Amino acid sequence: MIGLPSNLRRLRAALQPMRQRGHGWAVSVLWQLPVATVLRAWRRVAQVLNRRLLNQPLNAARFAAFQQGLPPGPQLRAYVIVMPHTLHFLLPCLRLLQGQAPLVLVANGAKAWELDWLQQRLPGVPVFRLRTLPGSSLAHGDVVSLLLAQHQGDFLLVDHDAYVFDATLLQRMRPQGRECLVTAFAQRSSTTGRPYPLTHLLAFQAETLRQLMQRHGIDARLVRRAPQRLDELLTSVGLGPGRYLKDHQRFHDTLHLLLAVAQAEGWQWRLEGADDVPPSVMHVGGTSIGSHHTKRLFDLYIHLRFIDLLDDPLLRRRYAFLTHPLQHADQALQRRALTDPAWQNLPVVHALLQRLQTHPTQGRTVAAALPGAKP
Repeated sequence: MIGLPSNLRRLRAALQPMRQRGHGWAVSVLWQLPVATVLRAWRRVAQVLNRRLLNQPLNAARFAAFQQGLPPGPQLRAYVIVMPHTLHFLLPCLRLLQGQAPLVLVANGAKAWELDWLQQRLPGVPVFRLRTLPGSSLAHGDVVSLLLAQHQGDFLLVDHDAYVFDATLLQRMRPQGRECLVTAFAQRSSTTGRPYPLTHLLAFQAETLRQLMQRHGIDARLVRRAPQRLDELLTSVGLGPGRYLKDHQRFHDTLHLLLAVAQAEGWQWRLEGADDVPPSVMHVGGTSIGSHHTKRLFDLYIHLRFIDLLDDPLLRRRYAFLTHPLQHADQALQRRALTDPAWQNLPVVHALLQRLQTHPTQGRTVAAALPGAKP
């Protein structure tokens, strides 16, 4: 009984997004929440099984052979991971990237119809399909580790919801000298007092990072507790036992452990494009994280706006379940709580949509005016 109030608060917080989007109490409690709970549990189990049972035996050698068969060229190759239910974010990203760098798609749990849809619109773009259990994907850190371990030469990794408007940015991001990676996004850590790179758009000096991985027995995956043998190296860069780059986390997030070891050994990273005006790249974020059942109303609004952006009948029909019962972005806008701080980012989202709508690479798919696009 002592824990009942806190349990009720957690239940109410879990149900709030479902209620905000228009589900009744009965549907939320008896259907939406149980389904979301089961899906979350399965995905967590499946990620472990994917990593331990499928990744090395079924993905590593196949990817090594795949990338060796790609045509060589002077530009850095840009990999974009294709997650399920993200085509409305992905296609504008890819259309901007075309001509800026050779593109390669890595399908990570995406459905067969989604890949067919993509290949019809972007014929000739190579696709590598990761082997995963049904209804699941590899953790992001596992995919990054696979690329670093197997790729020959430096390469770019671009989030499916990052939008590169400046054709010179990717060229400027090529690592030089003692740079192990270059990023277009960074945050400052209060733990170390220094900035650290975010993973939305990265250029890797792959051989350097691969050697570090082999020498220290680590990779790019999320790590809850670093091996004790690394304590001295981590302490030298302001981390160490119980200290992490992200202030709100109690683990080393994707790439953080590898980056810390690289910095301890004298390697550097560079931030490129942060001062460009207008921004050379913009990022949405969080579009493939978590279950659609528990998405915030603001996130659903962004989904609906990008669906409107493409105005593709098949995607509109196939992805309707993501925002159900909401059908239009204005419905989410009308339901918003003015006290919700997430909506403070609305002008940024509208600015991004406006740039995408008017950019010549997006063609006729964004020719129609977007509803509710008032910054």
